[in-house]
Amino acid sequence: MNRQLATAFGVALTAISLTGGTFAADLPLKAPAKPVAFNPFWAEVDYLAWSVTGDKLPALVTTTPVGTPLGIAGALGQPTTTVLFGNSSVNTDWRSGGRVTAGYWFEPQRRSGVEASFFGLENIGTGFAADTGTNPILTRPFSNALTGLPDTLIASFPGVATGSVNANETSRLLGAGALYRQEFALWSGQRVSALVGYRYLRASDTLWITDTASSLVFGTFTPTDYFKAASNFHGLDLGLAGDWRNGPWSLEWRGKVALGAVIDTADVSGSAVSTIAGVTTTAPGGFLALASNSGHFSQTRFAAVPELSLKAGYEIAPAWRLTVGYDVLYWAGVQRAGGLIDTTVNPSLIPPGPPAGPTRPLPVMNTTNLLAQGFSFGVRYNY
Repeated sequence: MNRQLATAFGVALTAISLTGGTFAADLPLKAPAKPVAFNPFWAEVDYLAWSVTGDKLPALVTTTPVGTPLGIAGALGQPTTTVLFGNSSVNTDWRSGGRVTAGYWFEPQRRSGVEASFFGLENIGTGFAADTGTNPILTRPFSNALTGLPDTLIASFPGVATGSVNANETSRLLGAGALYRQEFALWSGQRVSALVGYRYLRASDTLWITDTASSLVFGTFTPTDYFKAASNFHGLDLGLAGDWRNGPWSLEWRGKVALGAVIDTADVSGSAVSTIAGVTTTAPGGFLALASNSGHFSQTRFAAVPELSLKAGYEIAPAWRLTVGYDVLYWAGVQRAGGLIDTTVNPSLIPPGPPAGPTRPLPVMNTTNLLAQGFSFGVRYNY
């Protein structure tokens, strides 16, 4: 029996030697898997093309055909009156802007993290200019507090005065925020996360309007009005976000609402420059901005600001993704410059006076709603 085992063992050794004699010790060792590189930081830059609700202005400059009687020239309600500036919304054109967003993931699975963002739109302005050469009759309409009837301040009228009217309004919009993001569900192939954070928004308008009327009898009179309105929102941002990936393609959506306080401020001022018999004087108070409504005013109210966004992306290279999206933001109770104007005026309060009668115009802070929406085109980089 021992001789048979020895014979079998010898045959096996011979076979192994003939086939190359491969042992387990001679097998190549498999290198351990390398850990996946993970950098928690990411950043994105977007170009914005947005439209924003314009500021609704009352009728501020009017004209009428030559031959219209002086008493009704340019007065609102007259069939011959044409509004040259105002009685419409200004700064309604599309605006360019930018948005920068950066974030940090707490784990490689990217289930939770934080991010911060800032956006701003370019300042947009609407200007107006007219003079005797373009419009022989130029007037600034108002409601006369002494008579209760439509009336006008004459800037230009044949045989009475020559002059001009200039106006401009500039609007601004920007915002910033910070969020904590936590994934809590996987639904229909997309990761759904809860969002909580802080949101800041600022909208502002600056409006000025001035006219110059010159006559041989009354000299030169130049009243100027300034209206500056601003709204600053601070709130708690709450929402949901979804993230779907398929190969190089991605689709993201967000729905948020910010709850907080909006602080509206108003700054109204005016001045009047008069030149009579070669003597120039400057007095506080213009035409629509007089002593009765000039100063700094503010009010604080509760506000809710909902926002929706949708963004599609395509990975063009490792860590690089191009994106295109659409955003909608609705902000209720925003202070605009047009909401600061009281068009009922007591003419006796216009410099140089003397003042008498009712105190008009009054300080007013009429708010309106702002809708900002538009496209974004960006690039995202994961470090």
